[in-house]
Amino acid sequence: MNIFITGGNRGIGLEFVKQFVSKGNTIFASYRNPNGISELESIKATYPNNLHLISLEVSNPESVQNCYNIISSQISKLDLLINCAGIISGGSQRNYPLGTMAAEDIQRVFSVNAISPLRICEQFLPLLEKSDMPRIINISSKMGSIGLKKVTGNYSYCASKSALNMFSKMMAIDLQDKNITVLTFHPGWVRTDMGGQNAEISPSESISGMITAIFSHTLEDSGKFLDWNGKELPW
Repeated sequence: MNIFITGGNRGIGLEFVKQFVSKGNTIFASYRNPNGISELESIKATYPNNLHLISLEVSNPESVQNCYNIISSQISKLDLLINCAGIISGGSQRNYPLGTMAAEDIQRVFSVNAISPLRICEQFLPLLEKSDMPRIINISSKMGSIGLKKVTGNYSYCASKSALNMFSKMMAIDLQDKNITVLTFHPGWVRTDMGGQNAEISPSESISGMITAIFSHTLEDSGKFLDWNGKELPW
């Protein structure tokens, strides 16, 4: 398979790269900061023909176009697009509680977490349409579920993931006639830089579960919001 993973240099994205490349797939992994790709470079040294590293600023339309140009020059179809790149805050603080919100923070987080995945999906449609079983996977969060919301805090992050959920559902409807499956995942509380070391599950557990769920769901399931183990979640 040909697979494109945004945010592939750390956390969940990096684990997706590890598990998919070890199975012989062709992986295009994007990164934003060239100073943070040492693990990716190490993996590429082991799989030089299967792993391709691409600089990408997901919120920059020109960077997205350039990334597409690079990938489309090397492959004729894309089987799997995984939007992993995301941030929890766009400002100097991790959280802005009610009364201290910053519009700039909201705008930055929405740009990266919600608008950018939509832009990337639109950009890569020509390659996805040429696959026999194309899939778009958007990494969201249970924190974006309105139905599960019990606590406050992290306004920007939670709302951005709710927006991503809506975009994903709408894309699933629009792309059904093109036979493109769109699934949205909560990866669980994972031990990454974002999740912290007290999180419940390892990256390996999360990604193994999501990969199983990705390929056990079909076009009939398109538009669903799923937990990392395939359990459907409320919006």
